[in-house]
Amino acid sequence: MFKHLIFDLDGTLLDTIPDIASAVNDALKQAGYDYSYDIAGVKTLIGDGADILVHRALRDHDTPEAFQALKEVYMPLYRDYQNLHTKPFDGLTPVLDELISKGYKLYIASNKPDALAQVVVRANYGERFSFISGQQIGEPVKPNPIIVNRILDRFALKKEECLYIGDSHVDIETASNAGISSCLVTWGYGCYTKELCDKATYVIHKPEELIQLVSK
Repeated sequence: MFKHLIFDLDGTLLDTIPDIASAVNDALKQAGYDYSYDIAGVKTLIGDGADILVHRALRDHDTPEAFQALKEVYMPLYRDYQNLHTKPFDGLTPVLDELISKGYKLYIASNKPDALAQVVVRANYGERFSFISGQQIGEPVKPNPIIVNRILDRFALKKEECLYIGDSHVDIETASNAGISSCLVTWGYGCYTKELCDKATYVIHKPEELIQLVSK
């Protein structure tokens, strides 16, 4: 059935919220804003790439000038902060190792800027992934399938052998747009409504369930 497993990053493989929150709040402070976000608030900012995060963080202060100024502060901060508290979700590393031992190939398709994705993945997962596909400068973010398609095209993968694994509605839409099956994981940052779960090809609640799913 499935031979190639393509993963989302934030909220699926890595718990990145604490470092994103620190970078967002420090950037807001440095840019002169008098408000900040708690962890729950930061979860509402993420999922659609760095630019959308900055736009959302600005609330009703969002102008082209304000966006550019805040992004110029936020991006270097997040680059410096992204490995301070980020870590794999519990149980995922041994699951990935077992999948690799069974012959599955693992990939990442993330809205995180590509240079940052390369660093944070290798810091937490070493060389377990055959390819890491982050957002390239100037290209659209998921749910546009371009980031997933880069993997499919580079390795000439058959779509019926690919499963996209993610934690949010963006990921389920991305898989649909790329023409591949989807697996929604509920340990991440998404809002797991019945409607969203019904849209996913599969839904799992614990990392070890992924082994059972792909081994069917």
